[in-house]
Amino acid sequence: MPRSTETEITVIAEIENAETFPVSKVKRRTSLVGQVFASETAVRQSIVSLADQAVASITNFLTGIIIARACSKEELGLYMLGFSVVLFMMDMQTSLITTPYMVYAPRLKERAHALYTGSTLIHQLAFCLIALLGVMCGAFAVSNGIGIRALGPVLQSLVVAVSLIMLREHARRVSFARLRLKTAFIFDACIAVGQISGLLVLAHFRLLSASRAFWVIGLVCGIAVLGWLWSDRGFYEPRMSESLADLRKNWTLGKWVFASGLVWVLSVNLYPWLLAAFDSIASTGVWAACLGVVSVGSPVIMGIQNLIGPKVAHVYAAKGHVALRGFVFKTTAFVAAPVSFLCLVMFIWGGRLLTSFYGPQYAGNGLIVAILALNVLISALAFSFSRALFAIDRANLDFLVNFTALFIMITAGLWLVRAFGPLGAAFGMLAANSLTSAVRAVAFLKLPGRISIGQDAI
Repeated sequence: MPRSTETEITVIAEIENAETFPVSKVKRRTSLVGQVFASETAVRQSIVSLADQAVASITNFLTGIIIARACSKEELGLYMLGFSVVLFMMDMQTSLITTPYMVYAPRLKERAHALYTGSTLIHQLAFCLIALLGVMCGAFAVSNGIGIRALGPVLQSLVVAVSLIMLREHARRVSFARLRLKTAFIFDACIAVGQISGLLVLAHFRLLSASRAFWVIGLVCGIAVLGWLWSDRGFYEPRMSESLADLRKNWTLGKWVFASGLVWVLSVNLYPWLLAAFDSIASTGVWAACLGVVSVGSPVIMGIQNLIGPKVAHVYAAKGHVALRGFVFKTTAFVAAPVSFLCLVMFIWGGRLLTSFYGPQYAGNGLIVAILALNVLISALAFSFSRALFAIDRANLDFLVNFTALFIMITAGLWLVRAFGPLGAAFGMLAANSLTSAVRAVAFLKLPGRISIGQDAI
């Protein structure tokens, strides 16, 4: 199938499931369900989606470079540890809150949709409170000599900033679910300008540190979220009684996605903490810089995955398991070409790119960049198999498969980190991801051809 046609079908499938907005609040910009959209509209939607992902990825990339250039390896390492906490919280909220919203919201209209969106906002605020209390406990523990003492200022800044950053991610994903792609793009672009400008000002006056970086990010995200809530106030109607019923419904759908994501995030996000505990915080900074270089191609990779993800479910719903297998093989081959090229670039020039972006103090770590690039290739090739398991309502199987990565991390990965530092962490992650991806692919291919689709299949 030509790429343009596939993109069009993907976007049409999403638009056909889009919610009906309150006509008194906003001018209807889409046609009724089932209407065929012009290819120009589909391409425009795809371009805006890719542009938004590029803005978000570039913002994180430039943030790491600014901190690395203006501060020491230790400060970059501390920022990496704090950012891993933020990523963990965002992954959990995505599984429990926004993933169910993307499934259920398109089925609702007018006030029912506003009530469910309001329930989602209540759930998000409650989860932010839980995250705040968790970070507060961590900051209290560090201040009393438990854990990494240098992490204290970062955790103190995250007590406030983590909730604001999580609300920013919530606003983005709700906008995506409602196909308000331009809104999401403008939202992320404003945050990018404010965040990068604030960090550059602190760097110019030699005031930048990991903790102050999170203060800037939290402040910018908070201002942007307030603007989003005000401009979007006609689309949500919070009701506590409704939110409790919606929470039970969301848990029915999201529990396996949450459990699978929890195991996977732990198996990946613990590597910088292992480096800080068994090597040094400076080595965590090296790890962050190497990951940053590899993330150069992430906008393209994530953009491709954003197109493939909905299409996997669409193919299974329309044509069944046999067609899904064929589509998974085709998309895997399709993704292999551009990601292999990125991997080759990193193998040849990864060391040079590392010192060019982050400075000469990070020289000599080209092999780590190359290994992490190979890890990205394996993850990209396994993506379709993971989404296929979700599509056939076997998220529970994906959850069990992820224990492979966790087991390798706490055994071979732990030994490799203690013996070889960041290089050992890279080899440990590669081993865990390779074996887990192989097991996931075999698990999907071994499933029988006829599988019933659950009512709440993702």
